[in-house]
Amino acid sequence: MARLHGWAGASLNVDLTRKKIEKDQISPEFAEKYLGGIGFNAARLFDLVRPKVDALSPENVIILGVGPLAGTLYPGSSRLTMTAKSPLTDVFGSANIGGYFGAELKYAGYDQIIASGKSEKPVYLCIDDDEVQLRDASHLWGISAWEVAMRIKEELENYEMQVLAIGQAGENLVRFANVQNPPRGAAGRAGFGALMGSKNLKAIAVRGTKAVKVAQPDKFFDVCRESTVFGRSEPRYEALRGGGSPMWLDFLAGQMGACGGKNFRETEFPNWTAVSGERFRAGGEFTVRKRACFSCPVGCAGFFNIKSGEFEHTFGRTPEFGMTMISLFCDFTNVPAILKMQTLFDEYGMDVMSGGGIFSWAMDCYSRGILTKEDCDGIPLEWGNYDAIIELIPKIAMREGFGNLLAEGEKRAPQKLGRGSEKFMHHIKGMAPGIQEPRVSKLFCLAWRTASRGGDHLAANVTWVPDLVRDSDLQKETFGNQISWGGTRKRDESVEGMGDMVKVCEDISAIINSAETCVRTGGSFELIAKALSAATGIEFSVEKLLMTGDRIFNIQKTFNAREGLGRKDDDFSVPEKFAEPIAEGRYKGAVFPDLDQRLDEYYRARGWDQKTGFQTRAKLKELGLDHVAQELEKVNAIR
Repeated sequence: MARLHGWAGASLNVDLTRKKIEKDQISPEFAEKYLGGIGFNAARLFDLVRPKVDALSPENVIILGVGPLAGTLYPGSSRLTMTAKSPLTDVFGSANIGGYFGAELKYAGYDQIIASGKSEKPVYLCIDDDEVQLRDASHLWGISAWEVAMRIKEELENYEMQVLAIGQAGENLVRFANVQNPPRGAAGRAGFGALMGSKNLKAIAVRGTKAVKVAQPDKFFDVCRESTVFGRSEPRYEALRGGGSPMWLDFLAGQMGACGGKNFRETEFPNWTAVSGERFRAGGEFTVRKRACFSCPVGCAGFFNIKSGEFEHTFGRTPEFGMTMISLFCDFTNVPAILKMQTLFDEYGMDVMSGGGIFSWAMDCYSRGILTKEDCDGIPLEWGNYDAIIELIPKIAMREGFGNLLAEGEKRAPQKLGRGSEKFMHHIKGMAPGIQEPRVSKLFCLAWRTASRGGDHLAANVTWVPDLVRDSDLQKETFGNQISWGGTRKRDESVEGMGDMVKVCEDISAIINSAETCVRTGGSFELIAKALSAATGIEFSVEKLLMTGDRIFNIQKTFNAREGLGRKDDDFSVPEKFAEPIAEGRYKGAVFPDLDQRLDEYYRARGWDQKTGFQTRAKLKELGLDHVAQELEKVNAIR
């Protein structure tokens, strides 16, 4: 087999039931076709997980994948994608994480880990280059994700080990439990902590000492340098470097005024500056130092320490944008309370975005009399009561009392409660979206609805992707004068052309999450193409990458189609909520436009059947996915 450049060229297959570990080679044909990361993972998931499998059963698999840029000098080449059938949504699930784990996995010599089955007792997977073993984790069960990481490093006497671990929420199968890489971050969405818990897989530790060899080192170095310059020219570079991802609140709530406060009952949030990105700058009131992921020129994250007050001595990692949204959803502006929640979510191992959705739903139901104080274990869930949230976080993680209901997540909790509560949970395919008001940001609205994993602001990433093609032919053809938020020109959100915009954004995002670089810190899409070409020795033009991104997004879609999802599922769980006009503020009277028209345009752009939302045989053949089409034929999910 020809040597691969850029890719490590190997997959690690771990059968937890039989305690069997095998190393397989990745073919050059597969590598070129699916690129890496989410592309590799989606292709494997479709082949390995049969339709209608229970997401928490041993028959589900959990897949970790890195890409050809991971572990290189390319700016932001830190990312790793986890993929499985989601325990939260029961459809295609993915979660992306930065830090150092992805690079370390590449240095150990692997592009993928595929874990299947279920261990009889708690274990953790230990990878030290070619030495791979399952080790007993009984002594680690019942402790926090952060403590697990420290204990494993001490046990292995290797503090350079990178660790992915679950907390008690994952052990107790909380549907939105996440996977932590202490103290760097989390693979947050889709409930992969619960999946690891269901397999008795407490953690994965990796250390690698091998090199990543690129095909054309000199050219690769030049494009890395050019990409770093491009990233620093971004209009949001300094804001992101200073305040991290909470700086998005400065635009959404401040400039645009389009945040869904109080569970989308309000769109104006006058006190947003109290929780803006400015509050998390290094040297400020809370953040004691900034930090960066592997090969990152920005450093958008940091560590905080609360030095006085109600939550004195609380410390941890500074929040991402998803954490600050809880304050808007639940109507409070106490930053120390937000930081305390961040620490609890990290230690127990839970997704803050699903948490924001579930807490705002519960407070909304409480305000309407659907939930009573007695239902909530005597905890008053009034708007703004951050102490109630802090009290409920461990109850959710341990599935105690009212926390056991909330632990079921956005789709199941309202179904179990009933009482008309379903009207007030706004999820798509089982996953709650962010705080962007869809009646104002209609591009976000369409992107949420079409995302393969549900209410996902990153599948299309319409805030960043247009800037990656600025001043290019692709920008002129697809976006015209429209550039992403933070730019100087106003976005025109007319219906015409929006389907094409979302498709292109999804395809480019699929490439970014397969190459495994960070969208916030890397170069333009053209530079990504040049970097992939120099790294792999395979010519990746912009046109070829767009076709590859199309293929990767389509393989995700086929997984959902085989599960029975079609056009009816590309919608909010309560679409009538957003058909109501906004009651007050600068967008008073705004409603959804003709959503069917938007979907028609999107399906046309995708080459899918407009009536059903299913893919066509012609489209799958065009993308080289004939074997996938044959599978969809069996369940009549193709046109």
